[in-house]
Amino acid sequence: MPGGEYHAGMSSWRPFCIAVHLTALGLWAGAVAISGATAAVAFPKLEAMQVLIREPKVAPGFEDDHFRFAAGSVAQTVFLIADMVSFTCAFAAAVTLLAMVVRLKLPTRRVSTYVRALAVGIALAALAASLFVVTPQINAAAAAHLQAVIAGDAAAAAAHRKAAADLHPFASVLLMLQFGGALIAAFVGAWSLGELPVQERSSQTSAYPEPDLLKRKRG
Repeated sequence: MPGGEYHAGMSSWRPFCIAVHLTALGLWAGAVAISGATAAVAFPKLEAMQVLIREPKVAPGFEDDHFRFAAGSVAQTVFLIADMVSFTCAFAAAVTLLAMVVRLKLPTRRVSTYVRALAVGIALAALAASLFVVTPQINAAAAAHLQAVIAGDAAAAAAHRKAAADLHPFASVLLMLQFGGALIAAFVGAWSLGELPVQERSSQTSAYPEPDLLKRKRG
C-alpha cells in the first residue's frame, strides 16, 4: 500500500523535508510578490514626484526619462535580490519534493502529488525563462536606453525604451506564474498534511494487530 509504505518509513528526514519544502515555497512566492510590488509602485510614484537624477548626466530634452532611470535602478536591485532568493528557494523546493517522492515514498498516485509537481514545474520553468531570457533582454535594453539618452540620441532612446517596454508584459506573466505555482504548491502541500492521520491509521492494521481481548472489551 503506497500510503503505508510512506508513513511506515517515517524518520527525522520526513518532517525536515516537509518544513524546508513549504518554507522555500513560501519565501519564493514572497520574493516574487515583493519584487513585482516594488516595480508597480516605484515607477508611478517617482513619475508623480518628477524626480531628476544627477548621475549619470542626462542630455537636455530627456527630462521625462529621469524617473524611469531612478525607478529602474531601484527595481533592478530589488529584482536581483528577489532572483537570488527565488533561485535558492526553487532549488530547495525541487530537491525536497524529489526526495519526498523518491526517498521517502510520497504516494505518486495521490492527486495532490501530481498538482504539487505540476505547480513546482511551471514555477521553475517561469523562473528559468525570467532569469535566462527576459530579464537579460530588459536589462540590456534599459542600459542601451540610458546610453542613448546620455548621448542625446532621441531616435535610439525611443527604440530602446520601446524594446524594454515590450518585454514588460512577458516579465509580468512569468512573475505571476512563479507566484501562482509556488503558492499553489505550498497550499496543496500543507493541505495534504491533513490527510496523514487517516492514512496512518489505515496503514497500521497489518503491522500491529489488535489483541482479541481488547476487541472483546470494545464489543
